[in-house]
Amino acid sequence: MEISNPKLRIKHHNEIRIVRDHPWIFSNEIENFAELKTLEKGTIVDVEIKKGETFATAYFNPQSLIAARILSRKAGEKIDAEFFEKRILAAKFLREKFFDKPFYRLIHSEADFLPGLVVDRFDNVLSCQVSTAGMEKLTPFLTAALEKIFPDAAIIFRNDVDSRKFEGLELYVKTAKGEVADEISVEENNLKFLADVKSGQKTGWFFDQRINRDFIGSLAKDCDVLDAFCYAGGFGLNALKNGAKSVTFIDSSESALSHLRKNIALNNFTQNCEIICDKVVEALDNPEFQKKQFDIIVLDPPAFVKSKKDFAVGLKAYEKLVRLSTKLLKKNGILMLASCSHNASLADLLAAANDGLRKSDRKARLIRTFGAGFDHPVNPALKESEYLKSITFLVE
Repeated sequence: MEISNPKLRIKHHNEIRIVRDHPWIFSNEIENFAELKTLEKGTIVDVEIKKGETFATAYFNPQSLIAARILSRKAGEKIDAEFFEKRILAAKFLREKFFDKPFYRLIHSEADFLPGLVVDRFDNVLSCQVSTAGMEKLTPFLTAALEKIFPDAAIIFRNDVDSRKFEGLELYVKTAKGEVADEISVEENNLKFLADVKSGQKTGWFFDQRINRDFIGSLAKDCDVLDAFCYAGGFGLNALKNGAKSVTFIDSSESALSHLRKNIALNNFTQNCEIICDKVVEALDNPEFQKKQFDIIVLDPPAFVKSKKDFAVGLKAYEKLVRLSTKLLKKNGILMLASCSHNASLADLLAAANDGLRKSDRKARLIRTFGAGFDHPVNPALKESEYLKSITFLVE
């Protein structure tokens, strides 16, 4: 006899956002939250709008502000390896429309209808990151589905992301299948990179900036380029590929710069490359460094607005970056600023950049706005899934 799932009842007048496909249910929207508090975190529940009418299947965590995340709009759908297989195959089908080589984000959480899960594909290595208790409990089904679809692939879980703490989860890195080398090859925009999927940032690589890197490369012929917050050199190497005269790389991580040096050699670049290990703001504010001039400056910082409480300070940080950078930018130079903070909107980023340009007494024209690549789709009902913004100016 099949056992039914516990019922999660939505409070009257709190259902509008949810029936319009928003996948999150907050604890204060749940009528019977007190009854459900004793459930084990990650328990599968049926979501009820009004008594007796279920419309979705979700997983539940009483310890999280986002108490439930919807897995399926079918009430009572069985969540098993077959369920994951269907979702992963649909995601793979989308990526293969855009990419002829197997290097891309395969699963982008809620946008691929698998909340709390990111999977990046590096050919025959799958780097997974689980950020919620519900998805953690479903990991055996996920692993089984990945093994069936990618029988030759190694699988590693990079479950060392800080957001897991909000779900009451431990942090760990574990290889679930096969062997994963300390460095694995990534192919992007006809360039080769070495990525560290065991201990590098996030899952080991940032596929989301692929199109933005290619765009900067297309402008770089005969230019002096500054790649700030360069990590392993994605923007700068795209510039070198397209004939940049020189590239200056800045990052505070010596580990990232070690990979950068290997990536420059791997692609046989011979142009002038300067590599600086320093905090970007301190480097930009250095009077000696300010004697330099660049045709293109790329600013790709980590998230400055990690939560709403960081909003004002974070926007000031974006403003300061622009203000300092414009001192180094030649007349009619290109300035690109990126933000991976979903708490800061495109309008917020533009306002901060405009303040920086105004304070540096430089006139500029916005020539391009862009988000993440096609392997990072957006759930149209979830504003938070549209996290990456980039804005590019021509600065007079």
